[in-house]
Amino acid sequence: MTETLWLLAGAYVALGVLVLALNIRSGWPLWVRLACIVAVSALYFVTWQSLQGLRGWPTGQALPHHFILNASTVTEPDESDGDPGRIYLWVTPVIDDDPIGTPRAFALPYERRLHTQVQRARDEMRNGQLQLGTATPDVEGQRAADTNYFAPETQQIQLEDLPEPSLPEK
Repeated sequence: MTETLWLLAGAYVALGVLVLALNIRSGWPLWVRLACIVAVSALYFVTWQSLQGLRGWPTGQALPHHFILNASTVTEPDESDGDPGRIYLWVTPVIDDDPIGTPRAFALPYERRLHTQVQRARDEMRNGQLQLGTATPDVEGQRAADTNYFAPETQQIQLEDLPEPSLPEK
């Protein structure tokens, strides 16, 4: 990923040099040339901020409806420096009772109830019991049309022991 960032930065530098070269010899009005330089320069910062989400940081998207909890960590709120706290979950989506895809990290706002659930799930995982999670949007106080790609501020998350597989009869 770091190599990709360097290549992208190099491409933007080349674009900036091209815009500067064209502006030196062009007959465009001064305001158009300045606007081109400012626009290309602004693209550097917009692109940099956009790519930060691709570098492996936890996402703010909604959790999958069913998932297996792989790991978790909790950062409790700290009123001395104004940190609201976060709950980080590393989960694998489950579709039709089969884990699918690769694990993904999610960042959730801190809630005492969820902290307690995550701590219990972590203890169960240390004892070898896999944890199955279910996430549903908390529609209380939220219109149905508000469901979107990003995580709602409140989600109802349930963590429970993964049930034993049912084997077919012989």
